[in-house]
Amino acid sequence: MKREKTNVKIIPYEDSHRDAFREINYQWLTRYFEVTDYDKSFFENPRKEILEKNGYIYLASIENEIVGSVALERITGKAYTLAKMGVKPGFRGLRIGQLLMDKALEKAQELNLDSLVLYTNHQLVQALNLYCKYRFRFERLENPLVERATIKMVKKFVSSI
Repeated sequence: MKREKTNVKIIPYEDSHRDAFREINYQWLTRYFEVTDYDKSFFENPRKEILEKNGYIYLASIENEIVGSVALERITGKAYTLAKMGVKPGFRGLRIGQLLMDKALEKAQELNLDSLVLYTNHQLVQALNLYCKYRFRFERLENPLVERATIKMVKKFVSSI
């Protein structure tokens, strides 16, 4: 059953959302790749691995069901990685990814970042289309943290100073 986009709320992560956050991301990871030990540490303890390191996690909720996620992981004070982005099957096509991206970019601007970096794979065509729509640009990929990363993209922000 298709649901209306207007029912989607973007909310900050709470510890009670851990299982839903993990499930959303494991779903797409296991569909295309495998879940690595590196991945597991983030999903077993997102508070320690993301939030306590000055990162952020946002979730898409429809009628109190968590259906999507995105994270911002701190690299430096002026650069973060966009990561852990996914939408549950059955809820795709409702522009939830766009709403999550809007929230991530809003936070990036609030933090006055110079750039947002992401690592992805050429197999994830819908994700690539979304990133291009939001003006992320391809950059040379060197020493990715995970083997599945075949593409690096960066969105640079213009300082308002």
